[in-house]
Amino acid sequence: MKDIAEAEQDLENLVSDLEMSCFTYEPYGKEFIKSQKLSPDSYIQMAIQLAFYKIHNQIGATYESASSRKFLHGRTETIRSASMEALDFCKIMTDKFSPVHTKAAALRSAVDAHKEYTLQAVNGLGIDRLLLGLKKIALECGMNIPELFLDAGYTTSTHFKLSTSQVPSKVDAFMCYGPLVPDGYACCYNPRPSSINFGLSACNSSPETHSSKFMNHLIESLTEMHDVVMESQKAK
Repeated sequence: MKDIAEAEQDLENLVSDLEMSCFTYEPYGKEFIKSQKLSPDSYIQMAIQLAFYKIHNQIGATYESASSRKFLHGRTETIRSASMEALDFCKIMTDKFSPVHTKAAALRSAVDAHKEYTLQAVNGLGIDRLLLGLKKIALECGMNIPELFLDAGYTTSTHFKLSTSQVPSKVDAFMCYGPLVPDGYACCYNPRPSSINFGLSACNSSPETHSSKFMNHLIESLTEMHDVVMESQKAK
């Protein structure tokens, strides 16, 4: 009975610590993005990166699920949305002196880089499951954990402050889960033809993260990206 009571309290603590913000972005959806010859998933991922950058003045290590079920026993691989192209895009988008054509070019470059990494991940060329396998082999063989996995660069890159997933559905629905780390966010999205459903969450116990603030910056980022794309076409 004591164990059940403790488990009940632990569950209550987890539930009460979860801050959720769920909304539908209505100005446009995946059909507009595709009409601009851009990948909807990659485009939305860059909006998420931009929202995070506006709050924290940096991009965060990002986990996005990619299916590897084309391979025997395959499940998932990690799409790493945080890239140099994403960082350049965020810097340029938040620079009030950057001309619109520069912003549009940076957007397309970041979207294309994400799309390319997505293709690598779904075709078995990602890095995360390979490294996980090597780490597990070392542990099972009684070896010391290789220094790579103790390196500050590795630990920072696997502290996923953004846990994201596209969950497409033809119905007007969304899903949500909690962040992977206490100082992070979770972001699920369902791109629909003329709108995008989002389910965001963060931990109430973290002074650094607020899902409602992230929601506002995400809406702002999606709107700014639309305007940049449209204005760059007018300037041609």
